[in-house]
Amino acid sequence: MKQLFTEGAVLDAALDIVREKGHGAVSMRSVAERAGCSVQPLYSMFGDKDSFMSALYGHGLKWVESYNVAHAQDASNAFAANGLAHIRIAQSEPRLFTFLYLSSFVEVSSMDGLLSIAAQPGVEEEIMARWDLSAEDARSFYLDMVIYTHGLATLLVAGAQLTDAALTERMNGAFRAFAARYGIDVERGSL
Repeated sequence: MKQLFTEGAVLDAALDIVREKGHGAVSMRSVAERAGCSVQPLYSMFGDKDSFMSALYGHGLKWVESYNVAHAQDASNAFAANGLAHIRIAQSEPRLFTFLYLSSFVEVSSMDGLLSIAAQPGVEEEIMARWDLSAEDARSFYLDMVIYTHGLATLLVAGAQLTDAALTERMNGAFRAFAARYGIDVERGSL
């Protein structure tokens, strides 16, 4: 009986390799071995390695979206939970973080493009509703926090030993500073 290999199972196997060894360890052969198949199904499904890596990149971003959904209650609101999740992925999944946000596979040529790889569904709408901001200001506020949070996360991936307390203090300070820029009165509040 011929065993069928799904695209999702193959991409999961490849993502496991990224998480364990980094994206440089991904080859069609290493993925086939991990998935328990020959390389032929991979070429049949994806065409070539470039197409495979592109599909893997998209699969990794979907993993992040699922992670964000699973951790949506880790903070007082979705906006804060999104930032916290980005930090936690950098801490717990540095190889995956590198692949998704610091590798040549990242194709960002604008600020909107940057936000598109970091934004999570519903967060902009929550910002608009929570702080009575226009869509444009909510998007800009979100982008400001994404850039700041990404900087901290990148430091963690590079080996910085920052405590949770220090990270929280910096994130809350940035939040207050950016909030003031958009006329949000947080009265020394936090995310």
